Parts: sequence; structure tokens; C-alpha cells
Amino acid sequence: MIKEIESQYQNIIEHFPNTVTIENKITHIKIELIQGIILEIDYSKYPKKPKVKLINQTGKVYKKLSNDIASLQNWKIDKTKSILLVINEIILILKDLQSNIVKIKKELLIGFLALCREHHPKEFVGILKMDKNVFTEFILPPGAVTSRTTGVFFPGRIPINRDYQGTIHSHPSGNVIPSLQDLNSVFKGNRFHFIVGFPYTLNNIKCYDKNGKELQFKVLD
Repeated sequence: MIKEIESQYQNIIEHFPNTVTIENKITHIKIELIQGIILEIDYSKYPKKPKVKLINQTGKVYKKLSNDIASLQNWKIDKTKSILLVINEIILILKDLQSNIVKIKKELLIGFLALCREHHPKEFVGILKMDKNVFTEFILPPGAVTSRTTGVFFPGRIPINRDYQGTIHSHPSGNVIPSLQDLNSVFKGNRFHFIVGFPYTLNNIKCYDKNGKELQFKVLD
């Protein structure tokens, strides 16, 4: 196993010469992936699953990654994976995090638009679930209240799930600009928010951050 660990380390420094060991241990390293963002990875218990996190230059955790990386989610001691593979997957995720483009599945939007038509002229509200930095599905919030002019839900009634990263709701008026009430209610507590306007087509949708700033988004097949 010592030879395997040494091989893992040599493979890493061959691709990332800026690798730095922590306490002179080749199984505990950090790599600056982009300016100001450092990957810290501890595989001292290899072949058990390594511990990974992104930190800034002051040591503050930027993002915990174990639940976002497919190779770690499927990690098995008897079917170990290359540490370099894990690092490369983290780089791809980091690029998505740094991107200003929000990604959402077309199938999700089409399903939501159909429900908006069904409930028109009332507003319709959904909670968006993210998988690997792509919104893939929505859930209907328990106890949501809708009318011709507003849609409100109660965050305390929604099961805690770190994958719930956004909301989507309709504006029967056709106006896809967030209202003051949107900013003070639906937009609270989530990163991304979609508004779809009548007549509920893919051409009348906008995405915003929690402060109401419009964001680019990409619809994926």
C-alpha cells in the first residue's frame, strides 16, 4: 500500500507541480487550483475515501465537496480510484461554480410550464433541486398559498436538503421582473430564482440571484 500511495503522489505532482505537502506528509496536500482558491485533500487513510475541501488563502472553507463529487459518492475500498481523477473532477465542479451561467434541465421547465398553464390565472410556485450544479427537478412546497397576484410558501415546512438551491414561480401578468414581495419572500434563503411569465413559454423566463440581479441561464436537453 505504501508503494500505491507514493504512486498516487507522484502522479499528482506530475500534473500539479505547485502541490504543497502539509506537515511533510505526501498523503495530506494542498493545491491552488485558481487564484485564491486552494484544494486541500487528505488521503492518509487510503484506500478509504479521501477528505477534500476548498479553502481560501486565509484557511476559511470555501466549499465542502464530498457530497458533490461522483467519484467520492461511489467510492469503495475494494474499487479504489485515482486521487488525480478526484482532483480533475473537482476542477470541473469549480469551473461551474465560478461560471455566471445557471444550468437547468429543459424537461424540468416544460413540466413546470404545463403546471403554470393548468393553474392560471393563479401563481404557481416550486422549489428547485440541484444535482451536480444543474437544476434537474422541482418539488411543490407544502402549504403554498397562491392567488392571481402572489405566490407564497413557508420555508420552515420544507425538508432540509442542501440540494434545494432555488425557486421557480409564475407571473400570470406576463411580467417576469421580480416584485418587491418576491424579493422579501420567495427570493429569501436560496441562491437562484426563476420567474416564468404568461403565456408560459421557454421564451418568457428569466433567472435572478437572491438580490434580484438578473443572471444568465442555459437550458440543457
